[in-house]
Amino acid sequence: MRTFDDSYGNPWQAALLDASYGNITLLFTPMRGHDIRQCEMPADDMAEAEAQLSKMDDDGMRAMLTEAEPWNPGVAGS
Repeated sequence: MRTFDDSYGNPWQAALLDASYGNITLLFTPMRGHDIRQCEMPADDMAEAEAQLSKMDDDGMRAMLTEAEPWNPGVAGS
C-alpha cells in the first residue's frame, strides 16, 4: 500500500487487488471522502505489480490517479 498526495494536496492510499481473470487492479482510496477509483496495473503477476508500485514516484501515482476510473465493484469490468 502507498500513500501520496494528489495535485491538490489531498491524501490518497493506493493498494493492489488481485482481480478476476488474472488482472491486477490498483485501487485509489481518498483519505477523506468516498471517491474510490481504479486502474489496471500493466503487470503479469502480483509480484511484478508490487515491484512496480514500490518503484513508482508520487508523480507516477498522480498520473495513474488521473487516468483511473470510478470503482464499481458490482459492475462487470470493474
